[in-house]
Amino acid sequence: MQTPPGAMAGALVWRLANRWRTAVDRAVGVHDLTHATYVALTTLYSLRAGAGSADDAPAPSQRALADASGMEPMYVSRLIRSLESDGLVVRTRDERDTRVVRLEITDAGLAVVRPAMRTVQTLLDQLLAPLGGRGSERTAEFAATLTELLDAPLDPGATDA
Repeated sequence: MQTPPGAMAGALVWRLANRWRTAVDRAVGVHDLTHATYVALTTLYSLRAGAGSADDAPAPSQRALADASGMEPMYVSRLIRSLESDGLVVRTRDERDTRVVRLEITDAGLAVVRPAMRTVQTLLDQLLAPLGGRGSERTAEFAATLTELLDAPLDPGATDA
């Protein structure tokens, strides 16, 4: 796929995001996942790992998953229901606040997500090779720039003065 000369930054971000999503969709399809279900499972996995997987730590909430993944809460809700019906995730109501839904990856979910993560890591290695790989200084700078852009406020109602 040839990048058009003089492409604007927004167009390049759009193209890279779509190229990545499509590549991940294809790669995780062999694990019976989509890009979205992969993101939900890996984000849940990392949230649980971040809690140290301590038995006394509460399972991540559905809202925490939405916030950490960057996906809309209603979309996450649909994804989680689908993953639950596939036996990959269990949803339970919080004992203290029944409005909160807690999420756990099942053993079947772990059996799916771990090899899928290895598959996507290989894909990420391919994507980042032109920058010198995952551990390179250029990749670190690229990640810092992406983080800066993701943290920049976007207000569709704002206009230039």
